[in-house]
Amino acid sequence: MKRSTKNKILVTGASGLLGLELTRCAKKSGYGVIGTYNENPNLTDKDYVNLKCDIGVAKAVNFLDKKIGKINTIFHCASMTNIDKCEKNREDCWRVNVVGTRNITELAKKQGAKLIYISTGSVFSGVKGNYKESDTPDPKNFYSWTKLLGEEAVLAYNQGIVVRVVPIGIHSIGRPQANFIEWLVDSVSNNRSFNLFSDVYINAISAKTLAGLLLKVPEVLSKGILHIGSRDRLSKAEIGQVVISKFPNFSGEAKIISVDNMPGNFAARPKEMWFNIDKAAKLGLKMPNLKDELELILQKNDSNTKK
Repeated sequence: MKRSTKNKILVTGASGLLGLELTRCAKKSGYGVIGTYNENPNLTDKDYVNLKCDIGVAKAVNFLDKKIGKINTIFHCASMTNIDKCEKNREDCWRVNVVGTRNITELAKKQGAKLIYISTGSVFSGVKGNYKESDTPDPKNFYSWTKLLGEEAVLAYNQGIVVRVVPIGIHSIGRPQANFIEWLVDSVSNNRSFNLFSDVYINAISAKTLAGLLLKVPEVLSKGILHIGSRDRLSKAEIGQVVISKFPNFSGEAKIISVDNMPGNFAARPKEMWFNIDKAAKLGLKMPNLKDELELILQKNDSNTKK
């Protein structure tokens, strides 16, 4: 069903994997869409309005408020996500993930808009998995701490919604590899050898599928936390094997190891990073299978490669 363009949304991080998919999906669904980016305008879709904004600077966000008019919903996708980079550049990570999220929350308050914040399974320790929305977070690295502090800012707002999810996919405009699937495809297609973790489990979901689900979230939830993910979980090693199977000429080596065997300068990762999705199902959100999501991503990548 097409929405009236009077229902206008703002997407932060519109140059990123999820932000790009979300802006495209929202536009096709009839929403008025404004996207923000900080450093990569070439990775945004030129079919909608894109505005430069460094969310870590309050003046920049205040200026954005004056330019966008009335917004009904903000999807806050912008984040510094590289775990090792966040560990080494804590000041930048704090500015984007904590200060930036606080600034966007203030923007939502001024606008009287719903705020949907994209968080991560990394806020949990990763000891047991199957995490429910009511489980107590226990982050193990600096990135995860900043995401949790962002959650706290959003949940203090009376129209704040935290969506914990692990989006996967390949950026459709093209960029240097910046997430797990992009890194895998880049490594395999260039015959590089690499390690795959046999004991890190996720129930991830493609950015394309997630974009459609996110647009429904403000309709079924007014405030609080929601976990979204696939119905099944796979280890990163199992995901890697699916990717490798699509490249029959791969001549590198994929070594299966434990994340515990990584060197000391490698930031700690949770192992069981998968969610209980019962709440989402009860709200009427249909969750896919992870293997089907991988096929969707890799088929799309294959068709893009052949063009």
